[in-house]
Amino acid sequence: MERPQKKSMRALHHALTKRLGNGLDRPAPTAGRGSQMAAQDAVSTALDQSIERALACAARVQVERNDAPLRLEELLSLPAAEREAAVSREAGYQSYQLASHLLKRSEKAVFHDLGLARELARLAHLVALHTEPQSCGGSEALADLQAYALGVEGNALRVAGELREALVAFMRAREAQEQGGADPDLSARLDLMEASLRRDLRQLDKALELLDRAARTFISLRDAEQTARAMINRANVFLVKRDLDHAIGSLRAALPLVKDSWLELHLRHNLISALAECGKATDAAEIYEETRGLYLQFSDPLTNNRRCWAEGLIARELGELEKARLLLVGAAENLAANGYGFDAVLAGLDLVAVHAKQGNAEEVLRVASHLLQVFQLHNVRPEALVALCMVQEAAERRELNRGILAQAAEILRANQARTSRTD
Repeated sequence: MERPQKKSMRALHHALTKRLGNGLDRPAPTAGRGSQMAAQDAVSTALDQSIERALACAARVQVERNDAPLRLEELLSLPAAEREAAVSREAGYQSYQLASHLLKRSEKAVFHDLGLARELARLAHLVALHTEPQSCGGSEALADLQAYALGVEGNALRVAGELREALVAFMRAREAQEQGGADPDLSARLDLMEASLRRDLRQLDKALELLDRAARTFISLRDAEQTARAMINRANVFLVKRDLDHAIGSLRAALPLVKDSWLELHLRHNLISALAECGKATDAAEIYEETRGLYLQFSDPLTNNRRCWAEGLIARELGELEKARLLLVGAAENLAANGYGFDAVLAGLDLVAVHAKQGNAEEVLRVASHLLQVFQLHNVRPEALVALCMVQEAAERRELNRGILAQAAEILRANQARTSRTD
């Protein structure tokens, strides 16, 4: 029986050899006791070689990580039509670290520049396609990264309201993932993003299934922050189902797990909206005041306008209708101007509800018509206009009420889901 130390050394050797793909073989069996020392020396030599290669690999990875921001700036300085050729031609643009950096930047850009977010994700996928498997842990690790890049691009498409294109991107991501499976973290993050798309498509059971799978993975990885993200996204599904009590419970349960300031803001924003919509405007106002400073830490268009939107909802439910009107007008128009069509239409419906609450059919008609013009000007998808058209027609007949407004929100989501199917 081998001693524990020898077992550990042999296991380390085999693990490093497999990970680095260095082609080292086990020493060939030899006959006779006199050859045992030679075999042990061969194992020791192979182990030393594996460790040397691991250290060299770690040093190279660190260099690539440090170079990634500069490489990204170089790529973006090129005309868009030349970037693909540069990646395929120059080895300096072919690294796992650069692709990872591009994806991190894309995830941040989705909140202020959807076009940039999509381009960064596209470039990340391209970089991953041209990266040598031996340089980053093998073909399975690269396949996972390629799948994740397609998912990040799909998520940017989803945020822009382009659900059909987003679904295609996630289908491509799942095809790429079939060749991977080496990275459970990236796989679970892909589940999180696809769950958001399935939620927007009203495929709510599928969304919950993906979120449950992601949560199990993050719990096994002891990643509290990503577990909290899964809980927040689960609450978002309950929001779509209009099960506000369960949504509020999920959000409150996730709050202690959150350490990242951006994630905390996202959670608090959803909690504020849910409380306002379920008739607990005073509670929503208290949390909003607690969160005001956190909102102001972020200056991107999506955050700024969601803050105004949330404040407008609270004002509406507290009966401060003129304040609500001003806030919601600004939020709806600016969301549309920045390409966040789905959010813009929903904020527009909340604005119309302010005037409906006043019983002012003429103003409802004027605002609905104006919002239609604004959204058409900024090329919001036609399906996203269905809900406001319904409101406008009801206003013309002087039949608008809260029930019709709620139905309009449902029609908005249903029409987007229908036009996003591939069959």
